[in-house]
Amino acid sequence: MLLPLAHHSEPIDPDLWEWLSDKIDHVLGIDAGAMVLLLGAVIVLFPVAVMVLVWRRRA
Repeated sequence: MLLPLAHHSEPIDPDLWEWLSDKIDHVLGIDAGAMVLLLGAVIVLFPVAVMVLVWRRRA
């Protein structure tokens, strides 16, 4: 009989998340707010860059 794995109410293990967050902050050396802005800019600029490239290729 297979028993269900131990599970907690959070979507990710809090200890694992804290460890990952500390490691990412240590490696990148930037603030969490700056990381959010950087990733947000990449998410917005990538589709815009693709649209510009498609537009230039058609012209």
